[in-house]
Amino acid sequence: MNLGALTQTQAAALLSVTPRALRDWHDAPRNKDSTYPGPALVAYFVAKRAGSDDYDDQRQRLAAAQAEKVEHENSVRRGQLADMVAVHRQWTDYVANARAKLLGVPSKLGSRLVNIGDANVITAAIRAEIYASLVELSGPGGPPGDSGAGVEDVGAAADPDGERVVRPRAKALNGKQLRARPVEN
Repeated sequence: MNLGALTQTQAAALLSVTPRALRDWHDAPRNKDSTYPGPALVAYFVAKRAGSDDYDDQRQRLAAAQAEKVEHENSVRRGQLADMVAVHRQWTDYVANARAKLLGVPSKLGSRLVNIGDANVITAAIRAEIYASLVELSGPGGPPGDSGAGVEDVGAAADPDGERVVRPRAKALNGKQLRARPVEN
């Protein structure tokens, strides 16, 4: 047997496939006289079976697609994957709720703190309102693993040195300048 020029039957027997299957592989190496070069054909066959995504027929493609779909659904069910539309919607809701709560803090505290001159009392009131908003935003039962104890004991992020930490206050607007404007995100 000449391994450089195998007939279709010999090549099919060498690879343990049917002659028709070998004939259907249009990209299999062939000699000019329609015989098959043995070493090149074996290398082609090994590469084909090693994991290429070329499927011999539609049934194999369908089976692979169905298996991939089931694997994806199982990953979602196990919690390894999430639907991005649902995640985006949920996070958008969280951010909108947090924004609304935190933007409401100044209006809640403005009328209560007008005549208080002690900076420590004002700081404590603002801190208490911020923490109350954060606890409310975290959902029922508060933040996970938090009993709510020690919330008032949290100190300042930095030592007070008399310097303003926030930007300077804007000039007060007169009645004509107070108009509804679109809110930017």
